[in-house]
Amino acid sequence: MITFLVLSENKPGVLYRIADVFLKRKINIQSLTVAEIDKNLSRFTITAYCDNANVEKVEKNLYKIIEVVKVTSAYDQELIFKELVIVKVNSASPYAIRDLDDLIYLHKAEIVYTTESAVYIEKQGTEDDINSFLNSVRPYGIKEIVRSGRIGLLKPKNDKKTVDFSLNCPDYIEMLDVSAIKKIEYYSKEFKDVVSLAQGTPASATDKAIREAAKYAIDKGLVDKYTSGYGIDQLRELLVKKLKHENNLPNINKNNIIVTHGAAEGLMAIFLALFRRNDEIVVITPDYASHLTQIRISRKGGRPVFLPMQIKNGGWSFSLDKLESIITVNTKAILICNPSNPTGKVYSREELEGILEIAQKYNLLVITDEIYEKFVYGKKQHISFASLSNAFERTISIFGFSKSFSMTGWRIGYIVADESIIKNIFKVHDALITCPTAVSQYAAIAALENSDRIVQRLKEEYEEKRKLCISLLKDNPKIEFAHPDGAYYLFFKIKGVDDDFKFALRLIEEAGVAIVPGSAFGLGGEGFFRIAFCRERESIIEGIERLNNYLKKIRL
Repeated sequence: MITFLVLSENKPGVLYRIADVFLKRKINIQSLTVAEIDKNLSRFTITAYCDNANVEKVEKNLYKIIEVVKVTSAYDQELIFKELVIVKVNSASPYAIRDLDDLIYLHKAEIVYTTESAVYIEKQGTEDDINSFLNSVRPYGIKEIVRSGRIGLLKPKNDKKTVDFSLNCPDYIEMLDVSAIKKIEYYSKEFKDVVSLAQGTPASATDKAIREAAKYAIDKGLVDKYTSGYGIDQLRELLVKKLKHENNLPNINKNNIIVTHGAAEGLMAIFLALFRRNDEIVVITPDYASHLTQIRISRKGGRPVFLPMQIKNGGWSFSLDKLESIITVNTKAILICNPSNPTGKVYSREELEGILEIAQKYNLLVITDEIYEKFVYGKKQHISFASLSNAFERTISIFGFSKSFSMTGWRIGYIVADESIIKNIFKVHDALITCPTAVSQYAAIAALENSDRIVQRLKEEYEEKRKLCISLLKDNPKIEFAHPDGAYYLFFKIKGVDDDFKFALRLIEEAGVAIVPGSAFGLGGEGFFRIAFCRERESIIEGIERLNNYLKKIRL
C-alpha cells in the first residue's frame, strides 16, 4: 500500500485526470479524498496498491497534468502521523510582511501559494504545534483555515549513508517544473519520425560574418580572459548607437547597458534584484513561459498576476480598465513581451501609452521583453516602451541577439535601464555569471556591424513562412487564430480541446507532430497551441499537413 499526496490547481477535470493515471495502469485505488483549500488549490490524498515499478511512472504521469504542482509518495512504514494545516492570510495586511516572514521561518512553515490578495501557508506538526502557529499568525488577518486532522507524513531519514539531499530543496522549487515547451520537445524525441514545430530555434545558420569575427577573436587571443561584467566597451558603444537610431532613445549612454548571458539571464537578474517575495508582477498573457517560472523563483513560489488577452476584431487585445483594476498595494511592476511570444501581438502606441499612464499613477516599473523587435510584419510598427515621453526612468528593457541574428546558441543579450536601476541589477548579474561570454560579445559586434543585411534576410524568410502557415491553416474548420503581426509564432485555437497539454501529447504519439500547448503561456492560452514558423520550410509543410489530417480523422 502506498499513499500519494498531490497538490493541484482547481481546474475542470483535474480529479478525473488524476484518477485516470491510476486507472490506465489498472492500479486499484483504495481511497481518494480531496481537500479543497479554496477556489485555487486542492490537496488530493490517494491510497493504492502499487508496486515499486509503477510508483515512479505514476508520479511522472501525475506531473504531466499541467495543474499539478507537487507530488509526494510514501509507504506506510515511512509515515508518521501528525497534523497539517493550510492557512489563507491576507497579503495586504497592514502589519509588516517581513515580520510575517519571520514567524513563518520560526514555526518552520512554508508559503505554498500566492495570489494577488493572499498567501497560503502550510504548517505540519503536532496539535500543539499547529495551535501555537495559528495563534502567532492570527493578528495578520486569517481568512480561511483548512485543517486535516491526523495525516501520514514522511519520517525523517537518519541513515547518514543514504541521506537524500533533495530534501533540502525548498518546496517552491519542488513545485516548479521544466517548461511545457521543453517537455514537448524532449517527449517528441522519444518517438521516431516526429516533426517538431515546438521550440523557437531558427532553421537559418548564424551569418558567416559573425562566425568569422568569432574565429578572429579566438585566434588573436581576445577571448581568453574575463571581460568587464558590464560587457566590452566596443560592444556597448555600438549598442548605444543602435538604441539611439533604431529604438528612439536619444539620451542613452553605455552606463545604461548591461550585456548579459542571453535575455533569459538578464530577466532572472532583474527579478532577483528588484522584487521581494510578496511583490506582485502583473503579466499580460499569454506570455513566454519562462517569464512566469522566473517570477515564481524570485517570489519564492508566488505566482505572477495574470491579465489575460482575448482575440477581438482579428487581433489580440486587453483592457486597460481591467489592468488598472488588478493593481494592489503589493503591485510593483507590469511585464509585457513586445512583439509577443506566443501570440505575435505588436502593441500599439495607444496601448503602450495607456500602460505608461497606469504605471505612473501607481508608481510601477515596466519590464519590456523586446527580443523579437526586428520581426514586425505588414503596416505594424515596433515601438520601444522606453521611448515614450517620461517613460525611461521606470522602464527596464531587454533585448538580444538570439532571434534577430539567428544566434540562439551564442547566449548574448542586454538590459537597458536608468543607471539607478542598472547598478542594483548588476550586483545580481555579477554574482550569477561574472561576465558575459567573451567570444559571443565579439560575435555580437559583428552582428551589429552587419545588422541591416542579416536582419532583412531573416525578416523576408519569416514573412514568407508566416504566410505559408496562414495559408495551410486558414481553411481548417476546427482551427481559429489571429494573424501574428510580429515574432515568428502562430498561436491558434483548436475548437473542442479542453486539455491542451494532453492533446499535445496525443499529437506527438498519434499524429507525429510536436507543437506547444497554450496553457504553458498563462491565462488566456488554454485550448490554444503554438507553432514556430522559424523552423525549416519542409518541416512546416509536413507538420501542418499531419496536424490537419489528424484533425480530420478525430471527433472533438
